[in-house]
Amino acid sequence: MVKRIVQIFFLMGMALVGISQECTTMWPYIYPEFKEGTLLMVDGSKLTAQFNVHVQEGRLHYLVKGIIKEARSGDILLANIGDDIYMNVDGSVMKVVGSEERGFVATLILADFDKLLNSTQGAYGASLNSSAKMKLSSIEVGGKTIVDHMLLKQRKEEGETLPLMYEYFIVTRGKVFSATKKSIMSQLDDKESAEFKKFLKVNKIKWNDPQSLLKLLDFFNR
Repeated sequence: MVKRIVQIFFLMGMALVGISQECTTMWPYIYPEFKEGTLLMVDGSKLTAQFNVHVQEGRLHYLVKGIIKEARSGDILLANIGDDIYMNVDGSVMKVVGSEERGFVATLILADFDKLLNSTQGAYGASLNSSAKMKLSSIEVGGKTIVDHMLLKQRKEEGETLPLMYEYFIVTRGKVFSATKKSIMSQLDDKESAEFKKFLKVNKIKWNDPQSLLKLLDFFNR
């Protein structure tokens, strides 16, 4: 399945488009508007609609007669939204930010609610503490508590600014790797770990740069 996705990305020659709009609790979406796109499902069927990606859990949302719906994660193979491509990994949709024939780099874009709520837990990847969870449950989140598209647009400026966090992944040879040195090392045996350390000495990887992360494909496809 992953190999099929890689082939689709390579053939489509996807464009890389940055995210510059400001997310808020009342408009917790990657894009400032829902955009025309196509959803390719695992059974081969397609859905053409207006889509956006909700940053609370990385869910794919779309419009049906002005009502916001959520695509079932198990049905999603990939989504083409405007010039961007997203894939489904473990129930969340990730944006493809670098691609070649051997694989691609994807980023999971999520709202950093820990940071928003001034949690004492770590901002990246840490769970909310019980106090923060209580605060989060009291926050009105657009696309969840409000699903009327026009009403949400009217209230989009009312929410608090949502900081975003980006987690990168490498997809190649049918496998998905979290693109951090620690995570990759944890999946290698002793011999592979030694080879990886040598690889990193020669290739100065910038772990927050998608184009630099593409160099890791050389290691996984050696």
